[in-house]
Amino acid sequence: MDRLKEMREKVNRAIKEFLHEEKPPRLYEAVRYLPLAGGKRLRPIMALLACQAVGGEQTLALPYGAALEIIHTFTLAHDDIMDRDEQRRGMPATHVKFGEATAILAGDTLFAKAFEIVAGARLPAEVVARLVHSMALMSKEICEGQQMDMCFEELEEVDEAAFLAMIEKKTARLFEHACLGGALIGGGSREQQATLGDYGRWVGMAFQLWDDCLDVVGKDIGKPIGSDVREGKKTLIYIYAREHSDHTGWIPYHGKHDASPAEIQQVLQAFAASGAIDHATQKARGYAERARKALAPLPESESKRLLMDLADFAVSRGT
Repeated sequence: MDRLKEMREKVNRAIKEFLHEEKPPRLYEAVRYLPLAGGKRLRPIMALLACQAVGGEQTLALPYGAALEIIHTFTLAHDDIMDRDEQRRGMPATHVKFGEATAILAGDTLFAKAFEIVAGARLPAEVVARLVHSMALMSKEICEGQQMDMCFEELEEVDEAAFLAMIEKKTARLFEHACLGGALIGGGSREQQATLGDYGRWVGMAFQLWDDCLDVVGKDIGKPIGSDVREGKKTLIYIYAREHSDHTGWIPYHGKHDASPAEIQQVLQAFAASGAIDHATQKARGYAERARKALAPLPESESKRLLMDLADFAVSRGT
């Protein structure tokens, strides 16, 4: 998709320009480390497309989109510290390369920088105020979702409704606010803003559920198959399999960091036999379909078509 590639390059340039500070050198080297390491840039691209889909000039949404991506990378840097993950995007994690204290400061700086960017955007004051408020609410919910996820690690059982509520906060809110904010910047009506916010939320849900599926069926996903199993992540696949498996001999291997390939395979076989993988993939595709249907009230345009394509991409990548 040439148009999406073009937008991704615009976002990359904007992020590089916004993260221009140099002193103290070690801090700002750490600040730029993860944001400039690449990525799909889905959230800022969706903000640009949402802006254009309601008749706005997408360039106006570029600072907001860059700010959202910066918040996203801030959460990744802090998540890696909490989860003790040593790699991110094929590189040493920020805390591994720069030390934990500097990585925390870098994340804090990125968070502050995102608000600085939006506060200084050349937009009407009332739009800036709404965007800042939206980003604050979104950031709070991301933290709530992360805490829920951490609490799940201590529980033997988690129900599906609680899991879906967690990923809605931790993952889907960023997508939702990307589209809602883009529509606001583009001058969309309240109805159009709500419509695009719904679209973003459903794409975010589909994206996260599909990520969990890729851990057991994905190809060339940048990490070994079964990584989530070794880490003991209570994904929807695990939750469903635990409830519907005919036997439970696989359960002790879930969360066993030194599990053998045979033990991992036993878990994956239980996932498949219980119908858990099918359940999760169908759930992800259902959310993607809800996202596509949410766009129905919008006028036909290239931006709308690209948003449709992104909903499809959320549940087709990595296979």
